[in-house]
Amino acid sequence: MCWLITIVMLTLVTLRLPSSFTFLLGLVDIALALLLAGTMADSTSLIRAGGIIVFAFVAVAVYLYADLMFTETGGRGLPLGRPLITR
Repeated sequence: MCWLITIVMLTLVTLRLPSSFTFLLGLVDIALALLLAGTMADSTSLIRAGGIIVFAFVAVAVYLYADLMFTETGGRGLPLGRPLITR
């Protein structure tokens, strides 16, 4: 529960960053919420759904890592999306 609260606060901070960062932490929020609910309710289906969301946020993290590597090696970066809050 503490991790969920902490990551939700971090997700709110990323609203001024490109939307892919908010999307990444939003998926982490969903995964933590599903895993918490599955643990509290002793539900294997909720835990399995949380695990599927973990694979989704890892895929987004790999995309962000690829953007970083392309940029650092002199290439064009990948599109990261517009910030959700601009001012």
